[in-house]
Amino acid sequence: MNIEDTAIKNSSQEAFWPWIWVVIFAAAFAWVESAVVVYLREIYFNGSFEFPIVTVWVDGKRVFDELGRIEFGREAATIIMLAALSWASGRNALQKVCFFIIAFGVWDVFYYLWLRVMIGWPENLMTWDLLFFIPLPWVSPVITPILIALAMTIAGSLMIFYDNKGYLINWRWYDWTIELFCGLLMVTAFCWDWKNIIRFPDGVPRDGLPNPFAWWLYLPAYIFSVIYFAFRLRQFVSTGRHSD
Repeated sequence: MNIEDTAIKNSSQEAFWPWIWVVIFAAAFAWVESAVVVYLREIYFNGSFEFPIVTVWVDGKRVFDELGRIEFGREAATIIMLAALSWASGRNALQKVCFFIIAFGVWDVFYYLWLRVMIGWPENLMTWDLLFFIPLPWVSPVITPILIALAMTIAGSLMIFYDNKGYLINWRWYDWTIELFCGLLMVTAFCWDWKNIIRFPDGVPRDGLPNPFAWWLYLPAYIFSVIYFAFRLRQFVSTGRHSD
Protein backbone atom coordinates (compact mmCIF):
# COMPACT_ATOMS: atom_id res chain seq x y z
CA MET A 1 0.00 0.00 0.00
CA ASN A 2 1.54 3.33 -1.10
CA ILE A 3 1.33 6.69 0.67
CA GLU A 4 -1.59 7.89 -1.50
CA ASP A 5 -3.68 4.78 -0.79
CA THR A 6 -2.89 5.05 2.93
CA ALA A 7 -4.04 8.68 2.98
CA ILE A 8 -7.27 7.78 1.19
CA LYS A 9 -7.93 4.94 3.61
CA ASN A 10 -7.38 7.20 6.60
CA SER A 11 -9.62 9.88 5.08
CA SER A 12 -12.38 7.32 4.54
CA GLN A 13 -12.12 6.10 8.13
CA GLU A 14 -12.26 9.68 9.42
CA ALA A 15 -15.42 10.33 7.39
CA PHE A 16 -17.09 7.19 8.70
CA TRP A 17 -17.59 8.55 12.20
CA PRO A 18 -19.22 11.86 11.18
CA TRP A 19 -21.59 9.78 9.02
CA ILE A 20 -22.44 7.55 11.99
CA TRP A 21 -23.07 10.50 14.31
CA VAL A 22 -25.23 12.30 11.75
CA VAL A 23 -27.33 9.15 11.34
CA ILE A 24 -27.61 8.68 15.12
CA PHE A 25 -28.62 12.32 15.62
CA ALA A 26 -31.20 12.19 12.81
CA ALA A 27 -32.73 8.95 14.12
CA ALA A 28 -32.89 10.29 17.69
CA PHE A 29 -34.28 13.63 16.58
CA ALA A 30 -36.93 11.75 14.58
CA TRP A 31 -38.17 10.29 17.88
CA VAL A 32 -38.56 13.82 19.25
CA GLU A 33 -40.40 14.87 16.10
CA SER A 34 -42.69 11.85 16.26
CA ALA A 35 -43.50 12.50 19.90
CA VAL A 36 -44.34 16.15 19.17
CA VAL A 37 -46.66 15.09 16.36
CA VAL A 38 -48.43 12.64 18.66
CA TYR A 39 -48.99 15.46 21.16
CA LEU A 40 -50.26 17.82 18.44
CA ARG A 41 -52.68 15.19 17.20
CA GLU A 42 -54.05 14.83 20.71
CA ILE A 43 -54.50 18.61 20.96
CA TYR A 44 -56.06 19.21 17.55
CA PHE A 45 -57.53 15.92 16.33
CA ASN A 46 -58.25 13.87 19.47
CA GLY A 47 -55.31 11.61 18.69
CA SER A 48 -56.53 10.85 15.18
CA PHE A 49 -54.45 10.98 12.01
CA GLU A 50 -57.54 11.07 9.84
CA PHE A 51 -58.71 13.69 7.38
CA PRO A 52 -60.24 16.26 7.09
CA ILE A 53 -57.88 18.46 9.07
CA VAL A 54 -59.21 21.23 11.30
CA THR A 55 -59.36 24.53 9.38
CA VAL A 56 -61.33 27.70 10.08
CA TRP A 57 -62.25 30.43 7.59
CA VAL A 58 -63.70 33.82 8.57
CA ASP A 59 -64.64 36.39 5.92
CA GLY A 60 -62.54 34.59 3.31
CA LYS A 61 -59.42 34.48 5.49
CA ARG A 62 -57.95 31.43 7.13
CA VAL A 63 -57.73 31.76 10.91
CA PHE A 64 -54.53 30.61 12.63
CA ASP A 65 -54.21 30.33 16.38
CA GLU A 66 -50.96 30.96 18.22
CA LEU A 67 -50.13 27.27 18.44
CA GLY A 68 -50.42 27.05 14.68
CA ARG A 69 -47.93 29.87 14.23
CA ILE A 70 -45.57 28.19 16.68
CA GLU A 71 -45.91 24.98 14.67
CA PHE A 72 -44.77 26.78 11.53
CA GLY A 73 -41.71 27.95 13.43
CA ARG A 74 -41.04 24.43 14.67
CA GLU A 75 -41.06 23.06 11.13
CA ALA A 76 -38.61 25.74 10.01
CA ALA A 77 -36.41 25.16 13.09
CA THR A 78 -36.23 21.44 12.27
CA ILE A 79 -34.66 22.20 8.90
CA ILE A 80 -32.26 24.71 10.47
CA MET A 81 -31.13 22.14 13.05
CA LEU A 82 -30.43 19.51 10.40
CA ALA A 83 -28.60 22.09 8.27
CA ALA A 84 -26.47 23.24 11.23
CA LEU A 85 -25.51 19.66 12.06
CA SER A 86 -24.55 19.01 8.45
CA TRP A 87 -22.51 22.19 8.18
CA ALA A 88 -20.50 21.17 11.24
CA SER A 89 -20.00 17.59 10.01
CA GLY A 90 -18.77 18.05 6.45
CA ARG A 91 -15.12 18.78 5.68
CA ASN A 92 -15.94 20.58 2.41
CA ALA A 93 -18.92 22.21 0.71
CA LEU A 94 -19.98 19.02 -1.06
CA GLN A 95 -19.94 16.99 2.14
CA LYS A 96 -21.88 19.65 4.04
CA VAL A 97 -24.66 19.42 1.46
CA CYS A 98 -24.48 15.62 1.41
CA PHE A 99 -24.69 15.34 5.19
CA PHE A 100 -27.81 17.52 5.12
CA ILE A 101 -29.33 15.23 2.48
CA ILE A 102 -28.47 12.19 4.63
CA ALA A 103 -29.73 13.76 7.87
CA PHE A 104 -33.02 14.76 6.28
CA GLY A 105 -33.50 11.33 4.72
CA VAL A 106 -32.73 9.37 7.89
CA TRP A 107 -34.87 11.72 9.98
CA ASP A 108 -37.85 11.24 7.65
CA VAL A 109 -37.61 7.44 7.52
CA PHE A 110 -37.26 7.11 11.29
CA TYR A 111 -40.09 9.60 11.84
CA TYR A 112 -42.54 7.10 10.37
CA LEU A 113 -40.80 4.15 11.98
CA TRP A 114 -41.09 5.69 15.45
CA LEU A 115 -44.74 6.63 14.90
CA ARG A 116 -45.38 3.01 14.00
CA VAL A 117 -43.64 1.93 17.23
CA MET A 118 -45.43 4.54 19.37
CA ILE A 119 -49.03 4.31 18.18
CA GLY A 120 -49.20 1.74 15.38
CA TRP A 121 -49.54 4.39 12.67
CA PRO A 122 -49.30 4.47 9.68
CA GLU A 123 -51.30 1.34 9.06
CA ASN A 124 -49.54 0.76 5.72
CA LEU A 125 -47.43 2.56 3.15
CA MET A 126 -50.48 3.91 1.32
CA THR A 127 -51.87 5.67 4.40
CA TRP A 128 -52.40 9.38 3.76
CA ASP A 129 -50.38 11.88 5.77
CA LEU A 130 -50.08 15.64 6.19
CA LEU A 131 -46.35 16.19 5.62
CA PHE A 132 -45.84 19.94 6.05
CA PHE A 133 -47.82 23.16 6.34
CA ILE A 134 -45.24 25.47 4.67
CA PRO A 135 -46.17 27.23 2.41
CA LEU A 136 -49.23 25.07 1.65
CA PRO A 137 -50.33 21.74 3.11
CA TRP A 138 -48.33 18.82 1.67
CA VAL A 139 -50.45 15.66 1.55
CA SER A 140 -49.59 12.23 0.16
CA PRO A 141 -49.41 8.50 0.92
CA VAL A 142 -46.50 7.89 3.31
CA ILE A 143 -44.65 5.77 0.74
CA THR A 144 -43.87 8.89 -1.32
CA PRO A 145 -41.77 10.80 1.26
CA ILE A 146 -40.16 7.52 2.34
CA LEU A 147 -39.02 6.81 -1.21
CA ILE A 148 -37.55 10.30 -1.44
CA ALA A 149 -35.88 9.93 1.98
CA LEU A 150 -34.29 6.61 1.03
CA ALA A 151 -33.01 8.05 -2.25
CA MET A 152 -31.58 11.07 -0.43
CA THR A 153 -29.82 8.92 2.17
CA ILE A 154 -28.27 6.64 -0.44
CA ALA A 155 -27.28 9.49 -2.77
CA GLY A 156 -25.66 11.56 -0.02
CA SER A 157 -23.81 8.55 1.37
CA LEU A 158 -22.46 7.54 -2.05
CA MET A 159 -21.17 11.03 -2.79
CA ILE A 160 -19.39 11.25 0.56
CA PHE A 161 -17.96 7.75 0.06
CA TYR A 162 -16.48 8.54 -3.34
CA ASP A 163 -15.36 12.02 -2.29
CA ASN A 164 -13.34 10.48 0.55
CA LYS A 165 -11.95 7.87 -1.82
CA GLY A 166 -10.42 10.74 -3.78
CA TYR A 167 -12.82 10.86 -6.71
CA LEU A 168 -13.68 14.27 -8.12
CA ILE A 169 -17.44 14.70 -7.63
CA ASN A 170 -17.74 17.78 -9.81
CA TRP A 171 -21.46 18.43 -9.38
CA ARG A 172 -22.26 21.31 -11.75
CA TRP A 173 -24.87 24.03 -11.36
CA TYR A 174 -27.05 22.39 -14.00
CA ASP A 175 -26.93 19.08 -12.10
CA TRP A 176 -28.28 20.79 -8.99
CA THR A 177 -30.84 22.65 -11.13
CA ILE A 178 -32.15 19.45 -12.68
CA GLU A 179 -32.38 17.63 -9.35
CA LEU A 180 -34.00 20.61 -7.62
CA PHE A 181 -36.49 20.99 -10.46
CA CYS A 182 -37.46 17.33 -10.06
CA GLY A 183 -37.83 17.99 -6.33
CA LEU A 184 -40.05 20.98 -7.07
CA LEU A 185 -42.29 18.81 -9.25
CA MET A 186 -42.63 16.29 -6.41
CA VAL A 187 -43.48 19.07 -3.94
CA THR A 188 -46.08 20.31 -6.43
CA ALA A 189 -47.58 16.81 -6.42
CA PHE A 190 -47.79 16.96 -2.62
CA CYS A 191 -49.54 20.35 -2.72
CA TRP A 192 -51.70 19.64 -5.78
CA ASP A 193 -54.88 19.14 -3.77
CA TRP A 194 -54.30 22.01 -1.32
CA LYS A 195 -57.58 23.79 -1.93
CA ASN A 196 -59.52 20.66 -1.08
CA ILE A 197 -57.37 19.85 1.97
CA ILE A 198 -57.96 23.25 3.60
CA ARG A 199 -61.48 23.54 2.09
CA PHE A 200 -60.74 26.81 0.34
CA PRO A 201 -63.90 28.98 0.44
CA ASP A 202 -64.33 29.71 -3.27
CA GLY A 203 -67.86 28.41 -3.58
CA VAL A 204 -66.82 24.92 -4.69
CA PRO A 205 -68.02 22.15 -2.34
CA ARG A 206 -65.01 20.46 -0.71
CA ASP A 207 -64.90 17.70 1.90
CA GLY A 208 -61.24 18.01 2.92
CA LEU A 209 -60.53 14.36 2.13
CA PRO A 210 -57.48 13.64 -0.04
CA ASN A 211 -58.25 12.96 -3.68
CA PRO A 212 -56.22 10.45 -5.70
CA PHE A 213 -52.57 11.43 -5.43
CA ALA A 214 -50.87 13.11 -8.42
CA TRP A 215 -48.78 10.07 -9.30
CA TRP A 216 -48.62 11.32 -12.90
CA LEU A 217 -46.49 14.22 -11.63
CA TYR A 218 -44.59 12.53 -8.79
CA LEU A 219 -43.39 9.30 -10.41
CA PRO A 220 -41.77 10.73 -13.58
CA ALA A 221 -39.94 13.35 -11.49
CA TYR A 222 -38.79 10.79 -8.92
CA ILE A 223 -37.64 8.19 -11.44
CA PHE A 224 -35.83 10.74 -13.61
CA SER A 225 -34.04 12.28 -10.61
CA VAL A 226 -32.77 8.85 -9.48
CA ILE A 227 -31.65 7.82 -12.97
CA TYR A 228 -29.96 11.16 -13.62
CA PHE A 229 -28.07 10.99 -10.33
CA ALA A 230 -26.89 7.43 -11.02
CA PHE A 231 -25.77 8.42 -14.54
CA ARG A 232 -23.81 11.46 -13.37
CA LEU A 233 -22.21 9.66 -10.42
CA ARG A 234 -21.04 6.92 -12.77
CA GLN A 235 -19.48 9.58 -14.98
CA PHE A 236 -17.65 11.11 -12.01
CA VAL A 237 -16.30 7.76 -10.86
CA SER A 238 -15.23 6.68 -14.35
CA THR A 239 -13.00 9.79 -14.72
CA GLY A 240 -10.76 8.56 -11.88
CA ARG A 241 -9.31 10.18 -8.78
CA HIS A 242 -7.79 13.56 -8.09
CA SER A 243 -4.44 13.99 -9.73
CA ASP A 244 -3.10 15.35 -6.42
